[in-house]
Amino acid sequence: MSSGPDVPLASKLALLLHRKAAKANGKTPSTRTLAAATAEEPAGKPAMTHQVVNDLLNGVKSNPSTAQLIGLARAFECPVPYLLPGYNGLTSLTVYEGHHRAREALRLIHDLGEAGATELLEAAREIRLRHGRTDLTVPEVPEQLPPVAEPPRPGRRRRLSFSEAAERAISDLEGS
Repeated sequence: MSSGPDVPLASKLALLLHRKAAKANGKTPSTRTLAAATAEEPAGKPAMTHQVVNDLLNGVKSNPSTAQLIGLARAFECPVPYLLPGYNGLTSLTVYEGHHRAREALRLIHDLGEAGATELLEAAREIRLRHGRTDLTVPEVPEQLPPVAEPPRPGRRRRLSFSEAAERAISDLEGS
């Protein structure tokens, strides 16, 4: 798990929001949708309000509670530690959380020290080469899908003043 300089929570959430929008054909989910996704069960009580989600996204609030962190991780489909200060390796955290054999490999080298970690690293590079993955630099954050342009949303027409409505009625009647 890559530790590094502190990346603000708002920046991590902005990245995750962008990735979530890329998965949803370019449509950015609303803060209400994100807040609803923080619930433990579908249609359950959210871990936070949409205003708290908005404050976290905008950096107004930067220290959510543990329950809120777990809810955010659920909403953004990411490992909880990624949202903590100093943990920037989304790729490694995702592998660690999603593959029990990766956790087992780390457990097995626990008491082998630096030499064991080096051997594991060399073995992983050899395995990547066998699978045709020649690029040995794996990014801390997985590559995201190319952004898709968001189609214009149909909206309600602006409410017209009395004089604007009269002018529009006249032009409609005259056929212009």
